[in-house]
Amino acid sequence: MHPTPRKTTSSTPDNTEVGCTISKAIDAGPSAQPQFGEATPELCIVLKLPGDERDISARIGSTPNASTPPQREDAVLLLRTTTKADIDDVVEVAGLRLKVTAISQSYDSVGKLAYHVVQAVNCETSLEGTGGQ
Repeated sequence: MHPTPRKTTSSTPDNTEVGCTISKAIDAGPSAQPQFGEATPELCIVLKLPGDERDISARIGSTPNASTPPQREDAVLLLRTTTKADIDDVVEVAGLRLKVTAISQSYDSVGKLAYHVVQAVNCETSLEGTGGQ
């Protein structure tokens, strides 16, 4: 069961939250296949999917800790401040399985944490046989 969707303060049709599932990565050691543990339903805003070339820089907001700008192959999601997502976790959204490669915080106009900006790429790893779905 996903949390209740809501519109963000800068509501546009593209800012509607949708359900996603975060599968936690478990360190399996250097030679083993990655393993995934608990799968948590969350809500996110999809700004960009892999292959989409539109400029989303204005929609990301203030992200002083952002590592690199999103590339064509990256997906960009906005997750709530309470997200459980971390680097190497897998986010399932819009029928895609995405591996998180970067997370940065985004702040509103008064300096309050607004959401987490997540960059992710297509994930080839299967979640079958693990805690994921």
